[in-house]
Amino acid sequence: MTSVLPLKGIRVIELCWVWSGPLLGQFLADLGAEVIKVEWFKRYDLYRTRGVERMAGKYHESIRREMSQSFHGLNRNKIGLAMDLKNTKHRDGLIDLVAQSDLVIENFTSGTLDRLGLNYEKLCQVNKAIVLLSLSGFGASSRLSQMRAYGLVLSALSGMEANILDSKNGQFIGSPTFVASDPNAATYGLFAAISAIIEARKTGFGSHVEISQLEAIAHVAAAKDAELNSFAESLGLETKFDQGQKEMIPCKDGKYVCVAWPQNISEPEKNRIYDEILEFHCEEVQKLIESHQIEIVSVVEQSSEIGAGASAKETLISTVHPITGPEDIVAAPWWIDGRRAPLRKPAPTLGEGNDYVLGSLLKWPQEDRIEISLFDLDKRHVSKK
Repeated sequence: MTSVLPLKGIRVIELCWVWSGPLLGQFLADLGAEVIKVEWFKRYDLYRTRGVERMAGKYHESIRREMSQSFHGLNRNKIGLAMDLKNTKHRDGLIDLVAQSDLVIENFTSGTLDRLGLNYEKLCQVNKAIVLLSLSGFGASSRLSQMRAYGLVLSALSGMEANILDSKNGQFIGSPTFVASDPNAATYGLFAAISAIIEARKTGFGSHVEISQLEAIAHVAAAKDAELNSFAESLGLETKFDQGQKEMIPCKDGKYVCVAWPQNISEPEKNRIYDEILEFHCEEVQKLIESHQIEIVSVVEQSSEIGAGASAKETLISTVHPITGPEDIVAAPWWIDGRRAPLRKPAPTLGEGNDYVLGSLLKWPQEDRIEISLFDLDKRHVSKK
């Protein structure tokens, strides 16, 4: 039987925050890699407080930063490490950890690792087989490389937003807050990271993989590009880039179907099929529509029974977070030999893995580990005299 954790034995250092990088880290962790997420008490992942911004002042900050389900849903199966990358001692410790690792992933603005003294050349000095994957917004060679970017900015610049139109009147709508660019970049990063690790294991030499999140989402946005559509038609290919209107229609049993009307359908024919749908149960409707060669999907509505957005068994998995308690998070969207990626642990609290990483892996003495803990407790840097 194939292992459900095919990346077991791979160690990843995650220097990421918000969505794209952490999701890539979670993909790797779900596949079995040991992912060590590096943050600091004054510079932790912004998603730790996503959705709990109004709780500031109502809870101690050490509690509030652990309350976000958005963070929990992007960081399961990871180990939390608290290190200040601007501190020379901590930075040296991270470099020692690189010597024992296979992959470093980061989604900082281009040039950040250079300024921290953690660029690829530096990492190679301690581990010639290390793979560094940089998932910046624009890529190092872009004239916008120093610009900070978030999903909506990248989605807009790529042209993706221009394709999101009202199906009834063709007017521009644009995407909601949760856009496609972040998870899209994480997906591109996943196969690039795994490929680079395989190559490093074969040759003994790593590589620096750079991905532009803008280019990644532009690649997807191009699927609706008029020139691409025309080119496909010139080759005699049947395209579906220009869909007609889509409409939600109730069935006789109270369920709904979503119908994609072809552009060339006449209004009388459309009305006739619409009336037929109203008189049949959902399963019967799907057979009826297939005979007309019209695309149709049934609509999942019973979120209270199967979980919001759920479309398959075990889409939601239950976990118990040490701060917030029981909750459900979305599972990895794949099965290996019929098994979902297992939940090995909930999202890490900040620095929870310091004893393991600093003590077991890096052999730091206990007093040095305590020093980091005191920083969080006292909210000040405690230095040894």
